[in-house]
Amino acid sequence: MTMRISPLKRAIAGAALLVSASTQAQLAQNLTIGNPKAMAMGNAITADESGIDAVHYNPAALTKLKGRKTTIKYITAVMDIRSDFNAGPNYGDKFLGADNDPVANSSSRTTTPAMYFPGLGGATELPLLFVPLAGISINPPGSKLTFATDVYTPQALGYVRDDDDPGRYQGKEVVMQRLTYFSPAVGYQVNDQLSVGLSINFSDQALALNQDLRAPNLLTGAIGQTQEALCGVEGNPFEVLLNLCGGEFGPYTDLANLDVDMQQTLSPTWNLGVQWEPVDWFAWGAVYQSEAKMHLQGKYTLDYTENWQGFWRGLDASLIGAVFNGITPDGVGKEVGNVSMDLTYPQHFSTGIKLKPASKWQVNLDAKWTDYAAWEKFELQFDRDLDFLKIASIFSPDGATSDAITLDRSYKSVWSWALGVQYDVNDRLSLRAGYEPRPSAVPDNKADALVPLGDAQLYGLGVGYKWDQDTVIDVGFNYLISKQNIPAGSSCNANCADIDSVVYNPYADLDVETTVKAYILALTYTTSF
Repeated sequence: MTMRISPLKRAIAGAALLVSASTQAQLAQNLTIGNPKAMAMGNAITADESGIDAVHYNPAALTKLKGRKTTIKYITAVMDIRSDFNAGPNYGDKFLGADNDPVANSSSRTTTPAMYFPGLGGATELPLLFVPLAGISINPPGSKLTFATDVYTPQALGYVRDDDDPGRYQGKEVVMQRLTYFSPAVGYQVNDQLSVGLSINFSDQALALNQDLRAPNLLTGAIGQTQEALCGVEGNPFEVLLNLCGGEFGPYTDLANLDVDMQQTLSPTWNLGVQWEPVDWFAWGAVYQSEAKMHLQGKYTLDYTENWQGFWRGLDASLIGAVFNGITPDGVGKEVGNVSMDLTYPQHFSTGIKLKPASKWQVNLDAKWTDYAAWEKFELQFDRDLDFLKIASIFSPDGATSDAITLDRSYKSVWSWALGVQYDVNDRLSLRAGYEPRPSAVPDNKADALVPLGDAQLYGLGVGYKWDQDTVIDVGFNYLISKQNIPAGSSCNANCADIDSVVYNPYADLDVETTVKAYILALTYTTSF
């Protein structure tokens, strides 16, 4: 019966955790655009000016940029990711008394950033996250048209954990990144009150994951207990019939290291926006951001531990192992192959108003919707039939074929809102503050510690300063906090401990609590040229 829980199945399925990471990273929408005004106003910016980043927020606002403008942007950020793995009083009972888990009652923390550099691939660890970006806009004299292009990062989350960090089973190195490198856009001023705009965005989408793998489960618990009873006996008579002593294979044994690198260098989307300002004290705006159908391609590598190799080689050398030879793993040291995945970058809609109740005060209010329900299922397609998938297709016909595995996500589309306030001290200086509650689209039974963003609160502060007639300097700061509580057995992406909880629960039967704190600072320098 042990053949049912191929750790290779768990290992490749770990690549699907990268999909989960991508989707959860997208739940951090607008966090890494780095527009100081939008950040300070809690991203309530749809009806307001957002400079060159109007290419993203609302292309209709490009008509506010007169003449020829260039913007240079600098973004720096620190993300503090923590997880606690706590064992209940009866922890280990579901693994037949195996309670020597080194992860139990331990904590994980990382603040080390990582990025994906197109052309190099993989997660690159950085001593400090500091990203320069830029854009330009041109409004010919007397023209109602404004042309622009912007370089920005609608998605950029990455981190590295230490080799002995207990969180390494759901991400030792993780990067989920979308870089928009070319975004030709046009804003058209229909009349003094109404503007419309369109941008076409060409992006590079990259996903990279490196993590260690283990398989706490009732069956690995049974193997571990059997090994304790038999493998210390000299001249064990059962080894000829069934040899389980070639390598340690308990519920807390490290089995392999998985490395996945997938990318699509050309992923287009489009944004369509409108702004209406009938009077000086009121404006309304709306923007639709299209979805993108992507086909990511890349490679995976599995480096197996000595315990993994020894266990399966020992089993194959026994009589029962010989009978099942061909459907059980061979105990190889490494497997390398190609993998692809279809992924939808979800569509988004935002609408908002801008009010000026007094001469020095401005209030922005936005409502937003994102179609996370597009992430109902994900499929990893391999370049050839794999033995582990032949087994998986027998026991999980709805989730696997001989060359593909499908994972149920069942995410939900969500509405949210944002509020921003601006106070103009004088004609040059503006002070800003904002707040945005960010509900999670991830159901409780899909939560994990890979990118642990649940319900979050976002706070913004900032300042805008008009240096001279042609030059504006903006500074924005965001503080985001998100906490999750995942009780033991509540999420089969993290800590289920049932006998069929094969993919993928490295923290089975542990209470998992996560906290993410993000500190993001951005500065833009905009001037005429």
